[in-house]
Amino acid sequence: MAKKEEGMKQEISGARVFIDRYIKGLSRGTDDLDRYVSKYKEAQRLFIARVIFLRLIEKINLKNYKRLLKGLNSLERYFDKYNIKKIEENIRGICEEYECRMEEEYTGLKKELGKPLMDSLKQRGISGSAVEINIKTSSKWSDILDQLDSKYNRLLCSVKREIDK
Repeated sequence: MAKKEEGMKQEISGARVFIDRYIKGLSRGTDDLDRYVSKYKEAQRLFIARVIFLRLIEKINLKNYKRLLKGLNSLERYFDKYNIKKIEENIRGICEEYECRMEEEYTGLKKELGKPLMDSLKQRGISGSAVEINIKTSSKWSDILDQLDSKYNRLLCSVKREIDK
């Protein structure tokens, strides 16, 4: 019995190492995580897929969601009780809304800060297409990002908690 438990611990550890490498982008190849799971014995596959599934959900964030959702989708056949499509819709919806809001805020801030700065440069005789305003270095942009990150991370965490139940 202890030998069986030890073997399972090794399998779990191996799956975690694999998925952590995948999440960090260190694993070369495909987003088809089912291919990895299928290497295990039939009796172990659902358990290993669940370990990977939970780790993916835990590590998904506003920046890496696209790739991790692809990996999640590849495990769909193992999770009848989980509606992978619904999970994907919820996570993708939050993350895409975050990206849209970030773009809208950036465009608005660029207009707000850019005009006075360009006018000031023009008065000094500096103008032309080579002059570009870097809004991303402004403290106002940092504040906006902090607010957006906070709001959308809270929403994402809420969805992840629901999935964990």
